[in-house]
Amino acid sequence: MEDNQDIAEKSLFDFYSKREATENFSLDELLNFAKQRNLQEWLAENFYANEARKLAAALKNDSSDAELKLLICKIFDLPIENLSEQELQEISSVVEKNHRRELYMKKIPGDDRKYAFAETQGELVKALRDEAQVIYLCGGEFRIPLHKRGITYIGCENAVVDLDSEEDVNLDELEIILEDLQVFIHNPITLHDDKSKNIKILDGSKKVLGERPTLKEILDILRGRKIFESPEEFKNRAENLRMAAVGKVLLEEKDYNFDTAQFKIQPHWDFEYISVLKDFAADKNFSATIRPNDAEALYGNERKLQIFADFTYRGGKLTILNLYFATKTLGKIMIETFLRGKNFSAENSEENSAEDFIGSSCMFGLGYGLDIIADYENRDDWA
Repeated sequence: MEDNQDIAEKSLFDFYSKREATENFSLDELLNFAKQRNLQEWLAENFYANEARKLAAALKNDSSDAELKLLICKIFDLPIENLSEQELQEISSVVEKNHRRELYMKKIPGDDRKYAFAETQGELVKALRDEAQVIYLCGGEFRIPLHKRGITYIGCENAVVDLDSEEDVNLDELEIILEDLQVFIHNPITLHDDKSKNIKILDGSKKVLGERPTLKEILDILRGRKIFESPEEFKNRAENLRMAAVGKVLLEEKDYNFDTAQFKIQPHWDFEYISVLKDFAADKNFSATIRPNDAEALYGNERKLQIFADFTYRGGKLTILNLYFATKTLGKIMIETFLRGKNFSAENSEENSAEDFIGSSCMFGLGYGLDIIADYENRDDWA
């Protein structure tokens, strides 16, 4: 009987116009047809050859689902409201990226070298695999392979090269040229870069505001009180621990709020301090108040910065008293700490009990903080 028979699915090839197709199939169904290559075939068979070529090119370029949906909307004259807000945001981001690429393209001189652009580390890896000889590093932070010879890296939008080498690096011998880049070095090395142009060395190994504590002094403090050392003696020893480098941060333009004149700070903490950070950093937000003109100067000259701390001893535990940057551009910049939207400072916590001060950052049960642990697990060694 007819009721027991399966009704055959509608075939795209049963229809011959764009209007018929959109009346019988949803945008998601048309997207699936495109991925299966049926839609391109249907377009070509029904004399929409130009549209078929555009769709085939988008698929070849690994366009996202949102980008394909937008193209299908254009091909079939569908309203943009068929796309979700998330899809529209994704497409907007792609359009902005393409506009930036067009600006970068104008920088390319007319020669035979192979050029590429990279806004992420993944795009840099792909460009190197494609044997690009000149790579524009755009806006982000990048690790470059020193074993890959004969590459020119050119910075755009204050890009940073992170150079974590423990030995001197001779870029000239490696036939590596850096141009218009900030280069952050972790260790006291010599960088031979005579052929490079307009690079700014951000030296993460230098003593910026005077003598920093030695690793032995830091580890001695982190181990806690010595046998028969009084709390007062330990507090005095802890408060002498000034200018300890506790992490690093890469300033991002998107993290600057013009209304409050603040940079949101997203630290990458150094591993040694986890015993202190589990109490101090979990659940908290960090920011630095910098006027727009000063923020622009700092971003242009020292985009990657070390974070320094002073310590104290309260409630039976070692804790961080102050966080700050020590910059060549603007001098010392304090980092403000916020807990649940309120300014949080060890300096003004005297009216609170020791339990409130030490425990407030852990009341949600996050322990060491998932973001801190994740950062540590990705490190090659202990900073």
